[in-house]
Amino acid sequence: MAETPLIEKTAPARARPGDAPAWRRWLIRARAYFLKEVNEIRRQPLLIMSLIVGPLLVLILFGATYVNSTPRVRTAVVLPPGGAPGISEEQIREVIGLNFDLRAITTDRASAEAQLAAGDLDLVQIIPENAATALQEGVSPQIEFISNAINPLVEGWIQYLAYAEVNEINKAILRATAAQAQQEATTIRVRVVDAEGKVAELERGVLEARAEAARRDIREIRATLEALEQVLPSQEFLAAQGGESARLRPTIERLKTNLDRIDRAIADDKLAEALAEISAAKNDLRTLNGSLEIFVNTPPERLVSPVTQSYRNLRGGAYPAVVYYAPGVLALLVQHTAVTLGALALVRERLMGAFEVFRVAPVNLTQLIVGKYLGYTVFIGLATLALIVAMTLLGVPLLGNWLLFAALILLLIVASLGVGFLISALSGSDSQAIQLAMISLLLSIFFSGFFIALDSFAWPALIVAYAIPMTHGLAGFQDMMLRGILPNLWTWIGLGLIAVITFALVALITRRQLLKA
Repeated sequence: MAETPLIEKTAPARARPGDAPAWRRWLIRARAYFLKEVNEIRRQPLLIMSLIVGPLLVLILFGATYVNSTPRVRTAVVLPPGGAPGISEEQIREVIGLNFDLRAITTDRASAEAQLAAGDLDLVQIIPENAATALQEGVSPQIEFISNAINPLVEGWIQYLAYAEVNEINKAILRATAAQAQQEATTIRVRVVDAEGKVAELERGVLEARAEAARRDIREIRATLEALEQVLPSQEFLAAQGGESARLRPTIERLKTNLDRIDRAIADDKLAEALAEISAAKNDLRTLNGSLEIFVNTPPERLVSPVTQSYRNLRGGAYPAVVYYAPGVLALLVQHTAVTLGALALVRERLMGAFEVFRVAPVNLTQLIVGKYLGYTVFIGLATLALIVAMTLLGVPLLGNWLLFAALILLLIVASLGVGFLISALSGSDSQAIQLAMISLLLSIFFSGFFIALDSFAWPALIVAYAIPMTHGLAGFQDMMLRGILPNLWTWIGLGLIAVITFALVALITRRQLLKA
């Protein structure tokens, strides 16, 4: 920025022989403002304490008390009168207690709902009556979940846990059904092997005296196939298994059709014309026997859940919540300290009449602002160093490059001071500056990605988010401290743009205020 004399009509003094060079005089004048800010803060021990100890205490309190972000859902289970057939209370506690804080198992629905309405419970689960009978009749029994959640995140968590619980119950039922089907299919498979031999005899022809016996054999084979259809799981379930299991029911249907044709051919004494059907039936029985062998020998768990999962974290595991949120806490404390100090810097001196003194002083505006930036940066830097030491003691890692990390902190401080100085330049009183600083704090908490991911916002809110220094500082700190990678280029560009734009606006507004002083 071009140097702007505070008194525009004053001609610059000519350098005399032996004087320091211009650049050195410029630095000496900027240094004067720097020392002024440093001495001013140094004379306020309580301010220094609040700068260093205050954020440190906040961080230690956060690290010592933050336990878990998963909500504990207080739950009661209402059983039908007489209990749930086939399942004990101990089994219910074991299944539901995995995800819910199970407080009671009762048969008194009215009492449970009264506790829910009074806020003593978060969720009531109603187990239906005659669930087993409904399943046998082909009706889906329904477990009723009733909550009184007012937090949308908690309600979403409850719905997810309810889905997971019902899914596990369905898988348990399917495992039991599959195991029963396999047991019955084992018996039927013996009859299928016998049927294969009887069909093979038909290829050699049937004497008239054996015709009725042959038709009776065919009807017995057909009855065997129908019995097998009754015990097999649905085609959707078998199709999901793929392979031989998926072909069981289509093979049975094809067999039944061919057996009907063979039966009619025997009745019409035209068995010679049904040799193709006999051959197909024989092959299908052989295929069915092989498919049944695979079906009965497959573990029920694999039939119910053919696809399994494996999970591996390249880092060995996610960080504890305290460590994960530590970079965000650091970015928030650095920004808020800088914004608060900066917000009071210019407005206080303007109200005290210091601008009139600055105007007649042999300095320009740039030296005044640069001196303030340097003075506050030193103290905020020391406070940040104390916070980083405290984080190290709490086990927060710093996997990235130390020098780049220091550069990122410096850029965040400068950008945040720019926001603070801009607030100070625009404010007409201390109270306005404090109020605007608090609003910037609220915006940072909600729109920086600290608690709510930036992906959750529509684009108008993203404009606000990316105008906040903490948004870029948080992303950069997480990359360098927890991932050990370089911050995204836009992190540097975002902080740099905020620093440059706020510096220019502060210089412009302050110059106009100085000229009016």
